[in-house]
Amino acid sequence: MIYYDYKRFCADIQILGEQCTSFQPDTIIAIARGGMTLAHALSMSLNIRNLQSIRVESYDGDTQRENVTILGMCDLSNSKRVLIVDDIVDSGQTLATLIPILTAEYSHCDFKIATLFMKPTALVQPDFFLHEATDWIDFFWERDYLQSI
Repeated sequence: MIYYDYKRFCADIQILGEQCTSFQPDTIIAIARGGMTLAHALSMSLNIRNLQSIRVESYDGDTQRENVTILGMCDLSNSKRVLIVDDIVDSGQTLATLIPILTAEYSHCDFKIATLFMKPTALVQPDFFLHEATDWIDFFWERDYLQSI
């Protein structure tokens, strides 16, 4: 297990934000819950006020589900370039389910994916990422919160 701390996160936001500027997104979608901390930080770094979220569930704790559940939808009617943000692309099942739904509903939008971590074996690869995941990632926003309870 790898612990991903706040200090590393702060440094990574700067690097990932620089990568994403070439896309010039006007909207960010956070994949709830894992992508919310990253999406908020990127929205601040890139000065993008149109930050939305969509709840996509493919895990129960650390066990991957057979089926992905999508709850809610975003309003991208005034968007053109949408950055979808999650903490990690593990199997890619979440994005493989979500992307076709978003592109069918909002065909006028260009979608790109940004994550901190990715696995090269995932069904969908992010357009922007920083690290290859070789072990389970213990993110500070999960671990530190749970330890304080």
